[in-house]
Amino acid sequence: MKLFGEYGRYLMASCIVLIGVVGIAYGGYAVWLGLLAFLCLAVMDLMAGKDSSARGGAGKWFYNGVLYLPLIPLYAMWIFFAQRIAEGELGLINSIGAIISVSFLTALAGLPTAHELMHRKHPLEIFASSLYLTLVGLPMNDLYHVHGHHPLVGTLDDSDTPRRGQTVYGFVYSSLFHGTLIAYAIEKERLAKFGHGPLWWRGRVLPAVLSVVTWVSVFCYIAGPMGIVYLAATEALTLLVLGGFNYTQHYGIVRVPGTPLLPHHSWNHLNTFSRAITFEISNHSEHHLDPDKAYELLKTYPEAPQMPSIVLCFLASFIPSLWEKKIAYPLLKNWDMNYASPGEQRLAMEENARAGWPQWITPKAV
Repeated sequence: MKLFGEYGRYLMASCIVLIGVVGIAYGGYAVWLGLLAFLCLAVMDLMAGKDSSARGGAGKWFYNGVLYLPLIPLYAMWIFFAQRIAEGELGLINSIGAIISVSFLTALAGLPTAHELMHRKHPLEIFASSLYLTLVGLPMNDLYHVHGHHPLVGTLDDSDTPRRGQTVYGFVYSSLFHGTLIAYAIEKERLAKFGHGPLWWRGRVLPAVLSVVTWVSVFCYIAGPMGIVYLAATEALTLLVLGGFNYTQHYGIVRVPGTPLLPHHSWNHLNTFSRAITFEISNHSEHHLDPDKAYELLKTYPEAPQMPSIVLCFLASFIPSLWEKKIAYPLLKNWDMNYASPGEQRLAMEENARAGWPQWITPKAV
C-alpha cells in the first residue's frame, strides 16, 4: 500500500491534466473540469494536514520518467483549446472556464516539473524544461532561477524574493520581466567568452525566440483570428498563477548578502498534497541547501519556518489585506524573533519600516 502511494502521489499532476484535456476536448461546460479538479485537490490538501515523512521506495526510472508525463497532455490541452476557439461556440461563460482551467493546469503541472528538470545537467532534461516553459513564453527562465535566484535568495538583488508589503500583483510581472532580462544578460555574457554574439545559433537566445514564435504561430493558426486574444489572456493568467505560487516561497524573508544559506531562508509547505503535486518544491529549505538533489531525496525540515497549505497561501495572497494580517504578520513576526540572525533582524526592521508594518522587534533585541 505504501509503495502504491509512492507511485500514486507523483502521478496526480498527470491525472489532473488528463481531466483537463478531456474537458477541453469535449467542450461546453466540460471545459470547467480542469478547474474543478484543482479545487478538489485544494480541499484535499487542506484536510490532509502536515506530512514530514521521507520519500523514496519507487525506482529511479519512475522518479525521472514521471517528470516528462505531463508534457504531451499539456500541449494537447492547448491544441484542443485552440480548436474550441476556432469553432466559436464556447460563449462568454465557457470561454472564462476554459481560460481558467488551461491556466491553472499549465501552472500546476508545468511549473514543478520544469523546475525540477532545470536543475538537472543532461541536455535532454534542460530541453524538456524549456518545452514546458515555452507554453508560458519563458523558455530561458531556468538561467535566472539557477544562476540568479538561488545565490541571491533573500537579498534585495533577488527579484524572486517578494519584499514585505509587496502584493502578488506588484510582484509577479516585475519579477518575471527582471528574470527574463537577467537570463538574457547571463547568456550574452557566457557566449561572449567564446567570441559569439547573443544570437549565435548554438546559444539559448535564438532557439528560445524561435520556440515561442513557433508555438504562438501554431496556436493562432489552429484557433483562427481570435487566437491571439485568447492566447494573451490565458498566458497572462498562467503567469499570474505561476507567480502566485512562487510568491509564497520566500515572502518577506531577508538575508545579509554574502552570508550562508540556511534552512530558515525559505518557507516550507509540508502538507501531503502540496508536496506531491509540486514534486516536493514545497519542501523548500532542503532544495535551497542542495539545489542539485533530486526531489524524492529531499529531507523535510519540520523545525524550519512553516506556512500552511501552499494552495491556501496561494489563494490568500490574492487578497492582500487577508494575506498580510492573517498569514504574513504572525509568521514573519515569529521568523524575525526566533529564526533571524542579529543582522537579519536589522534588515527586517528596515523592511517593516519601509512597508509601514509594526516594529515588533525593539532595538535592544537586536
